[in-house]
Amino acid sequence: MPVLIPTPVLDPWALGASLYAPATRNDLVELGTDKYPHLTSLIYCTEDAVREEDVPRALANLARALSELPPVGASPMPTGSAHTSPVRLIRARSPEVLAHLLTLDLRGISGFVLPKIHDGNLASYMRHLQRDEHAHLSVLLTLETREALSEHRMACLRDLIFQESWQHRIACLRIGGNDLMHALGVRRTPGRTLYEGPLERVISMLIGVFKPYGFMLSSPVYEVFEDLTTLAREVQQDLEYGLSGKTIIHPVQLSTVLNGYRVTEGDLQEAHAILAEDAPAVFKMNGRMCEPATHSRWAHDILIRAERYGTLPPLRHEALHF
Repeated sequence: MPVLIPTPVLDPWALGASLYAPATRNDLVELGTDKYPHLTSLIYCTEDAVREEDVPRALANLARALSELPPVGASPMPTGSAHTSPVRLIRARSPEVLAHLLTLDLRGISGFVLPKIHDGNLASYMRHLQRDEHAHLSVLLTLETREALSEHRMACLRDLIFQESWQHRIACLRIGGNDLMHALGVRRTPGRTLYEGPLERVISMLIGVFKPYGFMLSSPVYEVFEDLTTLAREVQQDLEYGLSGKTIIHPVQLSTVLNGYRVTEGDLQEAHAILAEDAPAVFKMNGRMCEPATHSRWAHDILIRAERYGTLPPLRHEALHF
């Protein structure tokens, strides 16, 4: 099977911090425009965040909001403002709900988040997205069922995507942490990151199955939303594992995630040096080895993060006194 790098419409690094909002809320337009000026992505949820009996109301409410949202690329902010609208996505509850959503005004939407995806159900969603008028809509797959705990089933999912030539539609694979914890019968422990519990092996496996084939993966939420210290530590571990994008459940988590995506001046210098046309095959910088042949993908991500989220201020150095 050839190794192809997907080129989706939506840059996965644009997700940043992704806030879920039940489609039953009465402030969907405000959330999708300027309620939180620094919000990078918003997911209107018609799935787990909505009770079964409330689905018709949620869909009607979402339809009203969609008609009022500015088109993708337009900003409701005042002229001269540095802020833009968040990337807006819809989490479709089922293939049938997706079919209904595709009949609505989607000019303000960048794509769909598909829940509980595995090799046995992806086709039932994708058949609704095959029409030419939907080709611009990116697709984000959520891995959150017991199948996502199986390396074999995830490899089957990856192979199916390539077999059907869907790879160019897939912007990101979202790891559904709480659902995976539920499958294991456990819950996140406050003060512990994803990488200090039972999902560490799962995340490592999913990275190994998908990332070498060009797919980006995003990180689950840390549900203890008042513990920003652990969240900050987890964001750094997300980046060390190569994840891009972090689900949040409360706006208080927003600045912690976005600050975590900023890059150090040292990393930015190294990234530029690694990607320089005249870069040596191997060189040293900032006390470590740099090798363009093996560090170029990392360097590209550093440049993207710096452009989108900025750099950190230089560390202050003080004399060492005895």
